[in-house]
Amino acid sequence: MGSIPDPGELAELTFPSFDDFQRQTSLMRSCTLLWKEPFDLITSFEQNLQKKSEALKHKLQILGHDIKATLASLKKREVTIDGSVEIVLECVDEHREAALKSLENSDHPNNEVDDGDGLLQLLRSFCLKMHSREFWKFAITKKKELDVLRGQIPLALVESVCPARFALKAITKIFSRR
Repeated sequence: MGSIPDPGELAELTFPSFDDFQRQTSLMRSCTLLWKEPFDLITSFEQNLQKKSEALKHKLQILGHDIKATLASLKKREVTIDGSVEIVLECVDEHREAALKSLENSDHPNNEVDDGDGLLQLLRSFCLKMHSREFWKFAITKKKELDVLRGQIPLALVESVCPARFALKAITKIFSRR
């Protein structure tokens, strides 16, 4: 069977010394720490990525809700704009018809008018037709009715398609003469 080792032989066997054991333990601890450091770093990165991913998902949800609300608001605004345009077009048609009737009723031959209402109708006619040259000629020939004209011209200019443009065209006639 097996033989019992001789005590002399045991002395020849070498056991690692305590210093060797501490060195190996220290080496293993260092390896473990070196391995654990990148592992902890990767775990930290994963956690940060997870948090940022959740924050982005939350922001995307909020953005989605905001987009839906904005689109609904724009659709509502579009419907109201269409309604407003229809109302304005109806008003324009009414004003056009009234202006045409007014023009038919107020045509005076040779720009002859006999009272303030006729004067206003003639001025409105010029403004509606955007005849700034005729307007200006008429205004400078009626020096006797200047006080009446001062009150009637603003009322007539309101009937013009673009009062500012009409007035500027009429005034440029003054400065274009040399």
